[in-house]
Amino acid sequence: MSSGSEDEDPNVNVIPMEKFPSDGDMGTWPETRNYTERSDLRWRQLLADNWLRAMGTYEEGVIHTIEKLPEGYCLFERERGTNPGMFDPFLFGHPSGQYFQSQRTFFPHFMSLVKNELDKCQCKPCGKMKTSQGTAVVGATVQGTRPVVQPVTNERRPTDAEGPDYWRILVMKLKDKGTLDEDIEQKFNLDWVLTQEWLSDYFMKLVLDPAYVPRRGELVLWIWQGLEDGCLVRNPETGFIEIFGNDNKWHGVPSWRAGVVTQTPEEEEHMVDIIEAPDSPRGLSYSGFRVETLPDPLGKDKSYSVQYAYVPLRNIKPFNTWQLYLHGQEREDIHPSIENAMTVMSSWSMVHKFHIIGKWPNARIYCKGIFIGAELIAVHDTVRLRPHGLHHDQLDDRTVCEVTEVMVIEKIALCLSECIDDDEEQLANHFTALISGRVFTTNPERVTEEGVFKGTNPATVPIPLTTEEATATFRQVSMSEYGPWYRMANGRICNVSPHLIIGRCYEPLAAELMFGTHTLGYDLPGVMEGRQYSSQVDARMPKGNTWFWGDCRVETLGLTEINGVECGLTAVQREDPRKWQAIIKMSHGEVSHALRRQAQIPSSGGQPFKSLASSVAKGTSSRRKTGLAHVAQTSKLVSSAIGSAPETEDDSLEDVFEDGTGLGDQVSGGVSGLGLQGGHSSEEDSDYPFT
Repeated sequence: MSSGSEDEDPNVNVIPMEKFPSDGDMGTWPETRNYTERSDLRWRQLLADNWLRAMGTYEEGVIHTIEKLPEGYCLFERERGTNPGMFDPFLFGHPSGQYFQSQRTFFPHFMSLVKNELDKCQCKPCGKMKTSQGTAVVGATVQGTRPVVQPVTNERRPTDAEGPDYWRILVMKLKDKGTLDEDIEQKFNLDWVLTQEWLSDYFMKLVLDPAYVPRRGELVLWIWQGLEDGCLVRNPETGFIEIFGNDNKWHGVPSWRAGVVTQTPEEEEHMVDIIEAPDSPRGLSYSGFRVETLPDPLGKDKSYSVQYAYVPLRNIKPFNTWQLYLHGQEREDIHPSIENAMTVMSSWSMVHKFHIIGKWPNARIYCKGIFIGAELIAVHDTVRLRPHGLHHDQLDDRTVCEVTEVMVIEKIALCLSECIDDDEEQLANHFTALISGRVFTTNPERVTEEGVFKGTNPATVPIPLTTEEATATFRQVSMSEYGPWYRMANGRICNVSPHLIIGRCYEPLAAELMFGTHTLGYDLPGVMEGRQYSSQVDARMPKGNTWFWGDCRVETLGLTEINGVECGLTAVQREDPRKWQAIIKMSHGEVSHALRRQAQIPSSGGQPFKSLASSVAKGTSSRRKTGLAHVAQTSKLVSSAIGSAPETEDDSLEDVFEDGTGLGDQVSGGVSGLGLQGGHSSEEDSDYPFT
């Protein structure tokens, strides 16, 4: 056990062990029936002294100590049978299961780890292993900061610094079997364990919510204050949407911000809330939305995240309509968060990957949702489609840019084309987001026009959906008011990529209350100009690409805090992933002293074990550890609805698994897990949005 006071003593030289290699195996530790943990302070000091002397860098007059023993090693003690009251030390962790009884006998093995020469180690436990196994030494491959002893197994199981690489395992399995069709299960993945059940319930309930209700993780335009004594109305004299106060006076264009929806109301939303404040006795913390101002996704300053408020629905508008509501404001008067949101308009990230199906060398990973720009799109949503072939310079032509098609989404998939079965960073040569569903149009002429959605024979007169058919087809109410609706592509399933999707299709009455129109293309210019701006300024996109693919919503928006809780790769709960891995194992029924120590569960004496990875080097400060409830809150509020955070896998070697090319914009770049750095589309927009 390391001493917390060592780091604060100027006379103590603490040698960091964060990157120290180790072959230690916690599975070799003894049961607690006969052994108890013992302070390793003296051992660490002697190892440091001898190490520095061997290197010729020992300094007299200073107390030297290593930060901690190599990971996987722990010092125990046992009462001496011939002399009760005397306790002998035993250092466990060697992969052979043998123990060391003194620092002197352990030091040769320690130096073999330092030099990465385990095959030349002359300690007794290694010598016994060589005798029994020829010249092979189990655990001879040093694994950096993750002490993993690879067992002999017939199944290929690639691992990385965090443990099993679940996605590469699936790719390898696909090649070995030729075909693959199974649910995705990552039972030792912290994010997956904490969010899987919650996400399943979330997307099941999402179908019941009206389309106009903002969702967690979405970007919105919002007014911090100013509508308390007024409402938004278009000024007939200026043509701008301004605040008309209860004093019957115009108060000008409101100060709009861009923000992230981080909490949604506990109470059910009603369409009248679009224009009126909710009458709730419990206040906005129950009936309102928590919106946090969006910081610069590319910068280090994230202070805008702490500028949040609970606001009613009438203070919120879809960010896709930024042109409509910001009209009348000079660029220098626009809040910086607006351009922060514009930066990520040309981005997408998958949410809730639940099933994989494939035939080598291609595969599809099915998801329940996808963030496209500002909005979360889910299975069963009705989305509006961009007119086929429309370009930025045609936006002024209302005939060309008229939106008449919608798609009812049935599947959302991440397509892997030409999968790679080796140690390369990428899992496949091409990645594509594919949205599939049935397409409908309000323009009967589009049914027989040449294009990807061409349907019936030109000699056949298109037949519109009946009221009953429209009600059964669209989950939004009163969709017939947009119609009549005609099936395209003879009603068959069609595939589109994210750049063809404008956004969700709202209920006609909601669109009338929000935008004063029944047309479907009210935000088309804002979406296209926003994506053009994003493709020009988002430095995360590789050269030549116009789309950025993020592993999760947190990465896409560049957030470090949501709801006052740290999130992302820098979050405090990710400092010691082995702690949560042990907790997950214990939740699955595994119980041992080693797991209790790794999980930092208090011993019977009430004192918590010291974390194997929580000690800090001299000159640095330790951070407060959070409990499982805290990290669960982070994952549910951040990773769940907003998208699972980059995976923190387990280093367990338990068997978790038993066992055509996507259409649209191909995306390429460096992959992290399933994430990468960008993509490209067929769009060729070039104008700047703030001209």
